[in-house]
Parts: sequence; structure tokens; C-alpha cells
Amino acid sequence: MTRCSLVLLGLLLALGNRVNASDITDKVFENIKEGIVAAFGDFNSDELTDVFVIRDNMKTLQILYGHYTEPLLIVGPYCQYDGKTIVSVIPGDFDGDAQMDVLVNLKGSNEDTYEVHINWGNTTELNCSKKSLFTSKGEVMALDFNRDMIIDLFGLDTNDLRTFWIFNSNRLPPEPTHQAEPPGLSGNSLSIPNANAYLDLNGDFLADLFLQTQNYFEVWYGINESDKQENFRYQKQIKFQPIGDGVYHIGQAVFMDFELKGVQNIVVPFCIHANCRNSSILVHDGQDFRNLHVNFRDPQGISWAFVPPVSDDVYLRTITARSGDFNLDGYPDLLVTLQPLNVGKPVMQTFLLENVPCTTCHKQLKRTFEVRWGALSPMGNNTVAGAFYDFYQDGVLDVILIRKDAKGKYQPLAFLNTLDYDANFVKVIVLTGLDNKQNPERRTPLGRKKRTYGTNLPGPRITYSTTTQDGDQQCGSSVQLPQASYFALQLPYTCFGLGRTPNFVDQLTVGLGGKWHNWTQLIPNSQMIVVPKPLDEPSRWKAQLFVTPSKLILMSVVALGGTCLVIVFIILVLYIKEKREDKQERLQESHKFHFDAM
Repeated sequence: MTRCSLVLLGLLLALGNRVNASDITDKVFENIKEGIVAAFGDFNSDELTDVFVIRDNMKTLQILYGHYTEPLLIVGPYCQYDGKTIVSVIPGDFDGDAQMDVLVNLKGSNEDTYEVHINWGNTTELNCSKKSLFTSKGEVMALDFNRDMIIDLFGLDTNDLRTFWIFNSNRLPPEPTHQAEPPGLSGNSLSIPNANAYLDLNGDFLADLFLQTQNYFEVWYGINESDKQENFRYQKQIKFQPIGDGVYHIGQAVFMDFELKGVQNIVVPFCIHANCRNSSILVHDGQDFRNLHVNFRDPQGISWAFVPPVSDDVYLRTITARSGDFNLDGYPDLLVTLQPLNVGKPVMQTFLLENVPCTTCHKQLKRTFEVRWGALSPMGNNTVAGAFYDFYQDGVLDVILIRKDAKGKYQPLAFLNTLDYDANFVKVIVLTGLDNKQNPERRTPLGRKKRTYGTNLPGPRITYSTTTQDGDQQCGSSVQLPQASYFALQLPYTCFGLGRTPNFVDQLTVGLGGKWHNWTQLIPNSQMIVVPKPLDEPSRWKAQLFVTPSKLILMSVVALGGTCLVIVFIILVLYIKEKREDKQERLQESHKFHFDAM
């Protein structure tokens, strides 16, 4: 074999290792080869994100614990529902005991009706439910209606009435409360499926309701009533005006700070024609929806489009885009599933849509999405969904991909995000603030008692501001867990990318229930756990800060350690050389003939 052939073989092997380095499925899921990833949450309160999956032909709910070492997900408790079909999963604290419970929707006897079960949890096991609490039409949404830090639900009852189900601390069936219909807009039912959300839309740190009906979106602002209960007042409707009168599909709205202006934009994937031949993404700028005219033509000239809704597929029931900052530049990106057009046997594939500057967009917007065709290659093939997840708890968002085989079985895959530059981040987790002295005692590796303060909470708004390397002000906002139904697959925390800015975060604000607290001069690459207790006294809210060293710091430590080793090696070589020279000099001295002795 010639030298040129050896070099070429080495390059091919290096390239192959680089491609396969992103596939860490075996390191994450190990022997788990089947399952529908349904939700995320911290079930055992160890500050690691657990994964809730549906297995065994949708008969079993299984919890996979997040783990520091490989495998990064290990099998936890489960519940079986023989003879029933699990449709969706919502984790949350439904009884106020500071421990995470798990709601499951089971398919009912009629179309689009679901039996709601609560499996009560205690960090180590599940008390599997055998009796449903109530039946809903369509999936319910998680929220905190009365600000008691106990998760409540919203949706349609079997009579098509909009209903809040208020949970209590004694595990009794929830109290139903009907929502008043918008004035002058009666008879417009909620869409199934829908993009209902619980988030702050007007910047007052009081979560609002965003509802999707069959004809438009509704916005209900949260209000503080005199009896200290949070309710909602109808504010406005946002009409969706498709182009033309043909067939069109409106996807599930997702919420993000699209241009880092500190507001939550409504981002809606949509398509026209039955086969979604004309696909695009709309962004609401506060006045109207603007079409981004995303280019879905790949470098080979093949046109791609969204997958039209598939009623019997859990991930493809509606067009869904999931947001997260993949490259940590501060601007949220999207994961979407596309299929090629004009192909005999189209193969679905999940792609990353990067948030990039735009020079040809509408004057109201200065950014758009651009498809990164090779970002998830080659793992994106034959996948029906993708969701962001941080496997190594380092602030860099990786991706869970869902592959569907010819038999209809779903398999989760793990894609490692290997950023080629050093970027900074801030990760924020807002808990309910509830405490339970009966919880099992946990200790840190140093033996110190470790207290937990409840579970993940929907609705808090988090904002930040920092100064970039160019001296410009960078601001951003996000909402924790605004959506939980129809496989929104949102993480129970917020991760802000700061780009290559190593500066302190000037200010970070966390607000909920109309109250907020500011923290200043935060170290980048840190994880912040916020405990909003007591809720009415934000000055007493606590924050725990954990710092994750950046790649630059680790590289500096490695370089310093390498330099020290080199210096030690040089000193050792010189020492040995000097010892040898001394020994030779003594030998020569002993063999000399001393004339003075004669």
C-alpha cells in the first residue's frame, strides 16, 4: 500500500469517526429500542431531566431517570393499562405535596374523548391509577389557575364547554369551573388538536391564556381579582388569513423571542394544498402575521414540505415545530419534520431550522429561518419528530429524534450537539417552591443535607440582559412550559444562549403571578434554580447557582497542565543528565594517577 493510500485511508477513518461521534443512542438509551417520547420533567427531584415514554403498543407509561454516567437514561417506575391506549402524558404536582405526579390521557369510547388519570408519585415510585377523574374532549392543558402552586387543567368537557379543573391538596376529584364565552363570539369551539398555551403575552409577569379555535386565536389576559384568585379576561382575537380559498393546514403555534426584543412571538408553521406543496412559517410581530418565505429547496434542487397531518400518528397529528437555541447564539431555532415533493417513495426527515439574519424579509422583521440540511445528518432520515434535550447537563442542547419503522414502531435516537466554538449560556429552572418534610432525605456528595422545593411549574416568564463583545445590549425572554399537550415536548427549564460573550449577565428577572425578582451580575455558564417562596414576597425568593466550566476554561486548564508536565519532564531530564555527568566525573577522578603520592 502506497503512502498516498495510507493517508487517504486515515482521512476516511477520521471522517467516519467524526460522523458517528454524534450518534450516542447506545450511550443514552442502551437497551431501550422502542418507545414514544411523550414528555420531560424531574420526577425524582435530583435536578436531572427525566424522560416519560409510552411503550408496549401504547399500554405502558415508563419513566426514564436522567443519569450523570452512561447510560444517561436508566429505567424507572412504570404503570400499565391493559386494554387501554395511552394518548399523552403531562407531569406535574397535582396535590401540592412537592412531589411530581404523572397525568395520562387514555383513549375514550368516543372519538377525541379521553379519560384523565393521575398517577400519584413520591420521587421513587408511582401509585398507578385505576379510575379516571373525569373525561375530556381533546387533550387538556396544564396551568396554575389560582396560584396555589398546584397544577390545574383546562380544556373541553364532554359537553364542549370550556372548563378549568381545579385540583386540591387532598387528592379528591378536581372542581370544574366553566370559562365564560367571549362576548359576541359564542359557539366557536376550541380546535382539536390545538396549540393552547399558558404564558405571559403582555409583559406583566402574569400568565395569560392563548387559545386556538376553529377560526382564529384568542388571547385572554390574566387578572388579579380581589379574592386573590387568578382568572382571565377576554382581550382580543388574532385572525389567521391564509392565502387563497383552497385547502390549507395550520400547524401548532410555538412561542419564542424571535428577534431578541424581549417579547414572545407567535410562530406558526402552515402549508397550502392537500399535500402541503406550498409550506412556510408565519411570525406574528404584534400587529399581524408575517410570512418568512422559508426556502425549502435543498442543494440538490429537491423541494421539501411539511408533512400533512396524519390522524393516526401521535407525532404527525398536526404540523409541529419545537424551539430551542441549538447553536447558543441567543436566537431560538426550530426542529421540524419535512418530506420531499415529487418523489416516488418520500422519506420523512427531521431538520434544524436556524434563526439567521434576513435582508429580503418584510420590513417589520429582520430575521428568518434557514434549513441546515446537514446539521443532523445522517441521523435525521426516517424520523417523524425531533425534540431538544441536554444529555450531559452542560447547557448545550442536543436532540432526541424519533424513528418510525415499517411496522409502526417508534424508536428514540440520541444526537449529540458538538459545537465547534466556545459559547456561553444561562440555564434557569423555576420550581413551585413547595416543601414536604416527609420527602426522603437527600444528601450531596459532600454529605450535606439537600432540600428540594417542589417540581417544575408552567407559566413563569424569564428575561435577561447582557452586554456583547461589541458593547451592544442583548436582551431576551422566554416562558417555562407554556404548552404540555399534543406532544409539545418542551423542556422543564429555559436555556439562554449568550454566544461568545464571556461577560456577566447584567440582569436576570423571573416573574409569575404578577410578582418578579431581579438578580444581577450572574456568571455565564451557570445553572440557576429559582424558588419563588413566598409568592407574594418576591424579595425573599431564593436562587441556587451552579457554574458549569466552559470549553475555553477547560482548554486553558489542559494547556496549563500540559505546560507543567513539559516543564517537569525537562527538569527531570536535566536532573538525570547532571547525575550521569557527576557519576562519570567521580569515576574519572578515581582512576587518575596521583603523582603526589609517590
